[in-house]
Amino acid sequence: MTEGHEGWDDYAPFYDWENARTLGRRDVPFWRTLALQQNCPVLELGCGTGRISVPLAKAGVSLVGIDRSEAMLARARQRIKRGRLTSRARLLRGDIRALPFRPATFPLVMAPYGVLQSLLRERDLAVTLNAVGRVLKRG
Repeated sequence: MTEGHEGWDDYAPFYDWENARTLGRRDVPFWRTLALQQNCPVLELGCGTGRISVPLAKAGVSLVGIDRSEAMLARARQRIKRGRLTSRARLLRGDIRALPFRPATFPLVMAPYGVLQSLLRERDLAVTLNAVGRVLKRG
C-alpha cells in the first residue's frame, strides 16, 4: 500500500516551479495575516520547500515547520539560511500524524496547499487532527 508522503523527495526539484505556475503566491497573504495575529510560534504542517515558511519568517513570524521529505526540507533550510531567518524559523523532519511537541504549544497550526490530502486513509487524517488538537493552545 502506498503512503501519501512517498514521492515528495523526488518531486522537490519541481515543487516550486509547479506551484509558481498553478497556485503562485496567492495564498501567502492569507497565511501571513493569520500568523501575524498570533502569539508565536506557529506550526506549519508539511512545510516543504519553505514556500509559506520563508515569507512568514520575513514578515517577522516565529514558526516551526515540519515535513517528512528531507529533500524538501533541504531546500527550505537553504532558503532560511540565505534569508538569515534562522532565528525565526525552525524546520524539523517528522510525521504530522505524530507531532513531537508538548501539548498546547502553538496558537495556530497551518496546513497550507492541501497537505492533509497526502493522508490517504481516513484513520491517518483522524490521527493527524487529534495530534493537532493536542499541540494547539486553547482559544
